[in-house]
Amino acid sequence: MLDAGINDWGGISPVTKDFINPEAAWPQIARLQTETESRGFALRERLALYPEFVRREEFLSPRVRNRIVEVADADGYARDAAHAARI
Repeated sequence: MLDAGINDWGGISPVTKDFINPEAAWPQIARLQTETESRGFALRERLALYPEFVRREEFLSPRVRNRIVEVADADGYARDAAHAARI
């Protein structure tokens, strides 16, 4: 899929089942990361809001915006788990 141009793996998770494709288990996260990085990409956690919309205030109420600022990094992706646990 990377060779075909995919830029988002969607909602992969090590703790939940795949609700979109329930008959197929999630790929191994470590293998997915290895395959992604071997092609020059980084496997990064994103928020439910795509990074390009994180800084666009017209999409968020002030209350949600305040929370997004706490959990998003400078690129609009999820901050690391250690930082999120402190919030």
